[in-house]
Order: sequence, then structure tokens, then C-alpha cells
Amino acid sequence: MQAIRDAGFTPVPEDVRMTLTGILESRDGRWVLKLDRMKTLMELPCDDGRQDGPLARAPKENAGRVVEVRGRWIAEGPGALEVETISDAVADR
Repeated sequence: MQAIRDAGFTPVPEDVRMTLTGILESRDGRWVLKLDRMKTLMELPCDDGRQDGPLARAPKENAGRVVEVRGRWIAEGPGALEVETISDAVADR
């Protein structure tokens, strides 16, 4: 949110959407996206917006591979990415 403000815009929390690449990891029944190509380690908690969402349907082979994740930022609490789609990451982005 601060990055959006710093760019001169007013963020509307329910409209903040992200497209990120990284490695999905399952930890204690929760998904975390470890962002790739970062100078320092950055991890983002991920949630499904519904029970049959992309994370629930995510094939186990996605775990440990670099994928592209698109979703809506949920600013409440510690924050999380509500995952809308998961796909293979495109090389050299």
C-alpha cells in the first residue's frame, strides 16, 4: 500500500491486484509464495477466496516450482494474497 502511495496514487484496498512469480510452499496446511528475483527474501501468505479455489485445486507438482500467481491483496491483519489463478511462470520477465 505504501508503494502505491509513494507513486502518487491513492490505494483502494479491495482493488489492489498483484501478479507475482515465485515458489509456492505448503507450510502447516497454509500456502506461502516465496517471491523470486528479490534482493532479500520476501514471502507472502496466500489464501483461497473460496473452498474450491486455485490453491485447493493446485497440483502438488506446483510446490517447489516457480509459478505465476495472480490475485487480490487482502490488507486486513498481517495481509495475504487471495489467489485467483496459478500458472507456469514465463521465463525472462
